[in-house]
Amino acid sequence: MNDMQLWEALRRGEKSALEAIYRREVADLFRYGRRIINDEALVEDVIQDMFIGLWRRRDGLGATDSIRRYLFVALRRDLIRRNTRLRRITGELDETKLEEETVTSIDAEIIEAESRELRIARLKEAMQQLSKRQQEVLYLKYFQQMDYHTIAEVLEINYQSVRNVASAGLKALRKLIGLLFLLWWL
Repeated sequence: MNDMQLWEALRRGEKSALEAIYRREVADLFRYGRRIINDEALVEDVIQDMFIGLWRRRDGLGATDSIRRYLFVALRRDLIRRNTRLRRITGELDETKLEEETVTSIDAEIIEAESRELRIARLKEAMQQLSKRQQEVLYLKYFQQMDYHTIAEVLEINYQSVRNVASAGLKALRKLIGLLFLLWWL
């Protein structure tokens, strides 16, 4: 069932559609929410309330061609609204877990693991140097595989601004990672 069909089923009152949407999206919503606000309990509460609200107002929901985009926008708004002491996004990207399974010898696996840890550490250190907005755009683009139009809708900024922020963030990352690489070897 595609997004439009699943959404229409929800609007008609089919509980199975709500359950399917929840199961499909909850993990990514939670990860995204944690990057906005570093409070697991609050993120869980907001996600639960968001799905309860979807069910309660299903009759009044408009059509959507992207359930994920709709939910990410709603989660972001709800988190910011619920956390009154937060006036702008202040969450930091947590450590990424870039796991690659390889079927090689134990020696090669150990070398790969050490190399991966080094790359992750450099990436994490470089990411912390970026602005919060750059971190968020790059997270949505590369960890949630959203296109620039969707990111613009989620963040409620224009398309070109998203492109500019992503470009500046990637340029800064390249420079920072190169600099960090040199500093680690000196």
